[in-house]
Amino acid sequence: MTKSPMTEPTKSSPILAGLALLGAGLLVRQWQPRALELPEPGNHGSRDGGLRRAARKSRDGLAKVLPGNLTGSIARSLMVMGAGLILVRALDELVEDQDALF
Repeated sequence: MTKSPMTEPTKSSPILAGLALLGAGLLVRQWQPRALELPEPGNHGSRDGGLRRAARKSRDGLAKVLPGNLTGSIARSLMVMGAGLILVRALDELVEDQDALF
């Protein structure tokens, strides 16, 4: 039983997928929607207490770790995945056929 040509992936499929990921990352990086921007911390002073204070401190601590606009993080991830996929495929071309992964 032979495989039909439509079911076998072409050698350029990983490169095309990597380029698509890179392109999507660049597009998202340029987009930067305001809906994903984190708000600036307010100046609440000592007015809040108990649960509200714990929630505010947790929010402020988490906001220090997150990027200012979450699309920057998403864009970087897409670009790294795309570049990695292209690099793995390019290096795979240098490997002998019996050792090739993709």
